[in-house]
Amino acid sequence: IDVQRYAVTGEFDWSRGRLVATVAMTLLPGDDGLRSLRLDSAVAEVKAVRLAGGADLPYAVDAEPGALRIDVSRVPGIAADQAITLEIDYEAAESEALRAIPARWGDPAASRVVYTISEPLNAALWMPCHNTPEDRAVFSIDLAMDAHETMIANGMLVSDEQGASGRRMKYATDYTVPIYLMAFAIGDFEVEGTMKGSLPVSVWHRRGVPGDYGRLLDEVVRSIGLFEELLVPYPFEKYAVVLVPEFGGGIENLGISFQGELGSTAPTISEDLKLTIHEIGHQWFGDLVTVESWDDLWIKEGMATLLASEGARVYLDESGEGTLNGDSFSAGSHNPIVDPDRAPADKYTSGPYGRAAWLLTQIRSLVGEGAFWGTLRDILDDHRFGAIGTDEFLDAFAGPLGPDAAARARRAVRASALPHLDLGRSPSGGVLVTLRDPDGALVAPIDLLWIADDGTTRSQVLEVDQGVDVAPQREGELLILDPLDRHVSWHHLVDFSERPEDLPARLSSFRVPTSPSQVARLLEAGGVHQTAVLGAGLPEPVTPDAFAAFLAGLDAEDAKAMAVWVACIRAADPALDPALRAAWSRALAPLLAGPPYARWTEFTPWLEYGACGEVVDVLALYADEWSALAAGPPAGDVSDAHLRFLYNFDLPLETVLSSWGNVARHSSSLRARSLATTRIRTEADRAPPEDFPAFRAFFSEIVASTEVPDLLSEALTGLSRTMAPTAAENAEALAALSHQLRTASTTPFDGWVVCVAFALTQGDAAAWSELVGGLDGVELSAEAVEMLANPSRC
Repeated sequence: IDVQRYAVTGEFDWSRGRLVATVAMTLLPGDDGLRSLRLDSAVAEVKAVRLAGGADLPYAVDAEPGALRIDVSRVPGIAADQAITLEIDYEAAESEALRAIPARWGDPAASRVVYTISEPLNAALWMPCHNTPEDRAVFSIDLAMDAHETMIANGMLVSDEQGASGRRMKYATDYTVPIYLMAFAIGDFEVEGTMKGSLPVSVWHRRGVPGDYGRLLDEVVRSIGLFEELLVPYPFEKYAVVLVPEFGGGIENLGISFQGELGSTAPTISEDLKLTIHEIGHQWFGDLVTVESWDDLWIKEGMATLLASEGARVYLDESGEGTLNGDSFSAGSHNPIVDPDRAPADKYTSGPYGRAAWLLTQIRSLVGEGAFWGTLRDILDDHRFGAIGTDEFLDAFAGPLGPDAAARARRAVRASALPHLDLGRSPSGGVLVTLRDPDGALVAPIDLLWIADDGTTRSQVLEVDQGVDVAPQREGELLILDPLDRHVSWHHLVDFSERPEDLPARLSSFRVPTSPSQVARLLEAGGVHQTAVLGAGLPEPVTPDAFAAFLAGLDAEDAKAMAVWVACIRAADPALDPALRAAWSRALAPLLAGPPYARWTEFTPWLEYGACGEVVDVLALYADEWSALAAGPPAGDVSDAHLRFLYNFDLPLETVLSSWGNVARHSSSLRARSLATTRIRTEADRAPPEDFPAFRAFFSEIVASTEVPDLLSEALTGLSRTMAPTAAENAEALAALSHQLRTASTTPFDGWVVCVAFALTQGDAAAWSELVGGLDGVELSAEAVEMLANPSRC
């Protein structure tokens, strides 16, 4: 069949947790005289099926394969190309596809939201449909909600009515949408907006959720502009980033990307930024042109991964040296790009993401910028509002690649094993490097570039199964691995578990400057190579006096962050001369201080800056921040991004519990609360037993005051870590756990809460009996009831 249109009308019933709706589905039957029609449906209940404007039709629900079979034998004149419209009344329950998040206690933005997440096959959980990605259809949705709530969905807002019973809004597209990208969200949203020319760009978030929305909008506008230059004009009537709770990632619903609110509010953090740009990239690959089948997933995900790094290039490679972002992609062995043996939901490995982006980058390096982006523009023009499969996508590059490289690309999409580098000792004293590529994952060669002190260069190429002697031939030569950066990091290609004569370290040493002239060469090499070298340590010629200039000469925020990190590690070396340590302290303190804070501190906050705390006095350096955090909201206007940076520093227990504890209890940012709770839990993991009571009191307070999963999971872990040896000493924690179980709503954590409580009773039968008795008549999850009856199952 070929569905032409879906029109959904209804409302979400919060009291029952169900979407009560009718979908009018216009379709071409595909066969003359069709007698039975099969649709995909895993909704809770199909209540009626009828021909639009006509009588009810017989139907049967086959729950196991998720099928709705409709008898259309009595529909007169069915023809393959004659459209018919069916109306299906149904109810869809809350599920992984239809996510209904109530107003949660312990959430500083305590408002409810319901939204859909359909990729890859979950659309059938909230709407009967033809659940295949290539069957695109026009979509509209018309839903009721409370008067203070609002809805966003694909397409244009075509009606918005307020009545005595609440509000009703309708959105509609006049173009086709893949079924897995049809979406809506309803909640008490605030909307931040701007314009990119005539294109409305917005961020939707639950009322009261703080974030750096102005900068986020700036990055969205910048990225759309970049992709319009590289590809084709943005194809839809709007673009919105919709931030939703209890969602850990992003999905590129057409024109309205949904992203988790705990990972998207701080665009100065590279992970937030890349996620946002990744979903924007999907508006071209995935949305304007989708995939024919889930085996072709790599086309949209590989392109979005490539575009995310391209969009972040302004921060990853400020030098503009022409490197291709290969180092930014991850690749796992035995995760092929195309894997027909995996079910659709299991295909989301590094294969269709990092490995696919790596393949595309190799193709890009071989055909050149003009042909690469030109071919992609042709694909988008030729398949606009359509779909494309693997063979056709690769065929588009066959001309510019040539027959040999095109054949390698076709082999690479199905390669399982990664290429790897065998290292041995060479007669010259260097490293004998032999490239192995058993499954044919490589399309482009792996190059090495040597740069001499005078700037002259020489190249080496690693050929499959041919050993290459990698060693400097002149004094002062510096090695650049993969100068175009068209391949993943060499750490993906070397087995570090086998270290004959520590050869990986020897090979790495050829990359690290040992003289001021080599440092100068590194600063000319491009941000990605600088970052890779600094991962091995700070070059010896970089002294405290020269460090600020060295930092300013780096071309990537990652490289700058890495430089400070490794400088702190060097300065914290206990064997370092005290005078030199003091010099490093003087050099690093102003760089770490701010404000304004250096961009790198936010862009790469997950680096372990803790060593810097051994070089500078972080209590004094950030005294204003610690005081503001301890004083309470608005937490001294410390951003989530800067909080993530401060997370790294070791503090006295009293400061940890006063500063981070106050953030966990009172911040207006749930993201900050989650970060602070995690920070205290990690401190508890390494705390001595004499500190357990203070941590246990904190975690008990969190358990008794929230049902937010991100906070509750950390607090439960913390209680398990810091439990006392007797039930009496754990009484406060047991009371908190009992309170959690007696709250109005059941949660997925109820079973875990029961098991933690059982552990804290420490074998005290009377304490366990008291806790169980206190739960008589309390509605609990089935898992919790089972654990209460038989705690040995914990």
